[in-house]
Amino acid sequence: MSSSTQAFVLYKKDKNPSKVKILLDIPFKKAMVYWTQYLKSIRMEDCYEFYKEDSYDIPRILSINTFMKRNNNVSGEDIVNVLRTVNDVINLNQTHSNLKAEIEILQKIKNHYSLTQHTNYKPLLPLGLAEHYYHY
Repeated sequence: MSSSTQAFVLYKKDKNPSKVKILLDIPFKKAMVYWTQYLKSIRMEDCYEFYKEDSYDIPRILSINTFMKRNNNVSGEDIVNVLRTVNDVINLNQTHSNLKAEIEILQKIKNHYSLTQHTNYKPLLPLGLAEHYYHY
């Protein structure tokens, strides 16, 4: 048998890549390649990729699963709807913050405009010429 076939047999017997590396006397990198190929062959690669990327979140995800099991009325679709709603609320809060900041900027512009409208100064004229040169 080839080393990949031997590795698949060992993985099927629940051996991990470290044990396969030792038993087949192959580099760990190669054992990991065989492991990935094995997972693909049994359609579990997505689970492994999830584990690699998000293993720190597994306890939280399991607590969601436990909550769903304890509360028979909660389905996976219900959880998805809750998460969508949370996302909508986050977006709404962000929009609210953006609008508040825009209102503050417009208020400052308005205040500045009203201050400059009520002052009694004449604008400076270019070249220091008399005012009647600039009226049409």
